[in-house]
Amino acid sequence: MVNILVVDDEPMICKGVATILKQSNLDIAEVFIAYNGFEALDFIHLEKIDLVFTDIQMEKMNGIELIENIFMEDPTIPIVILSAHGEFEYAQKAIRFGAKEYLVKPITPPHLISVATKLLGEKKEKQRHFSNLESSRTLSEHTSLEMNYYLNELVTGTVHESEVPAIMEKLGTRMRGTHYSMLVIKLSLDRGGIHDQEISTLKDRSLLKYAALNIIEETANQWCHLVFNTHNSTFSLLLQIPEEEIRGSQSINQLLMVAQMSHTNLQKYVNVKSQIGISRIREGITQLPVIYQEALESLAWSETHKGHHMFYIEDIGKTTNEQNLTNTQVDEANNRIVYETKTYIEGHFCDKGLKLQDIADAVHLSPNYLSYLFKKVMGVNIWDYVTKLRMEKGKQLILTTDKRRYEISEEIGYESPEHFSKIFKKHFGLNISELKHTGP
Repeated sequence: MVNILVVDDEPMICKGVATILKQSNLDIAEVFIAYNGFEALDFIHLEKIDLVFTDIQMEKMNGIELIENIFMEDPTIPIVILSAHGEFEYAQKAIRFGAKEYLVKPITPPHLISVATKLLGEKKEKQRHFSNLESSRTLSEHTSLEMNYYLNELVTGTVHESEVPAIMEKLGTRMRGTHYSMLVIKLSLDRGGIHDQEISTLKDRSLLKYAALNIIEETANQWCHLVFNTHNSTFSLLLQIPEEEIRGSQSINQLLMVAQMSHTNLQKYVNVKSQIGISRIREGITQLPVIYQEALESLAWSETHKGHHMFYIEDIGKTTNEQNLTNTQVDEANNRIVYETKTYIEGHFCDKGLKLQDIADAVHLSPNYLSYLFKKVMGVNIWDYVTKLRMEKGKQLILTTDKRRYEISEEIGYESPEHFSKIFKKHFGLNISELKHTGP
């Protein structure tokens, strides 16, 4: 049975969509309703969600931001955008950011059920589809041996400037923009495949490698990109970043999202572990050698952070300002960052609309890397920690004051008392009225 999450700041739409889904023949365990992005993320953190329907225009956190946050948690969850007429361009952008479909309001029940059925079915079929890729040895048309050679020459800086236009002409129309980033993806090919077995022969390793290449290609197919082999077990993913998306945290989160999706799909569908280094976004084809080196430098960071799988160049050096530190010194630097993070959270956990991005910005790290460090040091993820503080504060107010439920939910950062009650019951295993009767 599946759990579906419906997100819209118009209660009637939420309830209407939920009713249609519940009355369908889909094998549904629960349809959760959230009236804004923050409530939606609480459900993502606390429940196993199989499909999300979300409005695209919401106050405080729009559909694009919600998609980014969901994909950082679990990039395998299919997301459907609910849009109004006139939001086509915005909806199309959401598709590029990972949404699977968009529906224009008002939504007809047959169409809604058809889309839900299709996406839930595709989720099951994806395992079979990617498994079939394991037997494929065909290079993508865009990464033929000739193209692979030219791209390697470009990123290693061995091509003379006068030769660049001719090579770009050979690469075709996929790379006609001005801003680029690079992901270097290092595969662990000692074991893997459908049955997660030891890989001992050259033939099996070659098959697994090409299966991984095809998975990376399919994962990045919403972006202008090229994938090419740079070493035996390493692929480089060159992404073209649209001009309107190069500023602010949104562009960085997009890179992290592609990396997370690639890592997850490789692990899930062919049991291949990976480490990924991510460059900055830079302007011009002449910067390819620079972003390639940045991605390699980021990848090298995995040697001292074995428990993490993706590294963005801007995070490196912010926890440690010196090279060749001992493990103890690295741990001390990480602990300082986590202490600063805890201090910020403890001062702001009651803020309405608190985002992981806000917390990461406070300590000048990407959300992904900060989440890794926090979990490593504290043994709990950041949002669970925020929720724990909110619940403890709420419990204290219930037991020691005469404040009403809506006043308490307002005070600890929740938009609605109903949502506060749901999270409280999930956290403590009893509802608010039961707590009042039983006491501390």
